Amino acid sequence: MRPNKTLLVAAFAGSLAFGVSAFAESRGERVVVTIGDVKLTVAEVEARLARIPAFRLRELGATVDEQRRKVIQQVIDLELFAIAARADKLNERDDVAMRMRGVLVGALEAKLREEALASAAVTDDAVRQYYELNRARFASETRIKIWQIVVKTRADADNVLKAIADDAAWDSDAVGKWDELTRKWSVDKTSSMKMGNLGFVSANGTTQDNMVRVNPALFAAAAKLSEGKIATEPVQDGDVWVVVSRRGTMTTPERTLDSESRTIRAFLAKQQVAQRVDGVLAGLRKSYVQELHPERLGDVTIDLGGAVTVARRPGSLPRRQVAERPGAPHADHGELR
Repeated sequence: MRPNKTLLVAAFAGSLAFGVSAFAESRGERVVVTIGDVKLTVAEVEARLARIPAFRLRELGATVDEQRRKVIQQVIDLELFAIAARADKLNERDDVAMRMRGVLVGALEAKLREEALASAAVTDDAVRQYYELNRARFASETRIKIWQIVVKTRADADNVLKAIADDAAWDSDAVGKWDELTRKWSVDKTSSMKMGNLGFVSANGTTQDNMVRVNPALFAAAAKLSEGKIATEPVQDGDVWVVVSRRGTMTTPERTLDSESRTIRAFLAKQQVAQRVDGVLAGLRKSYVQELHPERLGDVTIDLGGAVTVARRPGSLPRRQVAERPGAPHADHGELR
């Protein structure tokens, strides 16, 4: 009986693949250097090299051999420092232990998110349902560019409006004269030096700056005006009064399901990840949190002198926030040139 050539070829290929796989495995497990009780294998060196950008590799050496030797030397140096630190028991210091816990927390969070993202299946029906339930977010929206002059009293607001009405030459330089009045009268220092410009404001009071939100009554007052006009009645906004001018209009197009499906899918997947992380935390909390005495938090003191502040880049100006103020208009609105 003649042997089946196909079976022979398959068997030979299988044995060859097994041999190559075994060789690759043994090659990767070969120890390059031993430092104390730490052994660095070929596979680990390759992994470290793979994480180094190409331009950094070129800085390590002109040839591949030089690059390999440089990486090995860097690893040896790091491990020697780690050995010396453990010998000095630096790993038992509170600040070092806290940093180590932070690294472990970050590693666990990354692992959980990676696993959750891999298993997060957001169906087309889920995307469509979210879109339909939140149609208002994707609908066409009109935003109005608003300029404001904020004053302390109704009398001050009336004086501003009177100054505008009595100025026969107002139309010859409306922008410049408005700027002068803003600098003179406005008590809102976040906008007084830029003509009271709030930018484009939505009906709910949100602005282009996520840190700034204004009273929706300002939008309502501006919506009754034509472009470039000033409301003849000020808007009462809590304990201040606002003279409003409409300076422009922008209408955003409606965003369709097709154009937003990718964003919605990513958002829903992120929600699933958060739910998974919360579930793991709930289980860990149930297993490991043994005592909790919130009533004792009153005994905790905070050293205000050592308060941590948010770092910012050198040369950048801090962003200031205009707090939302309650109140609504209490007068009829007309137009004033």
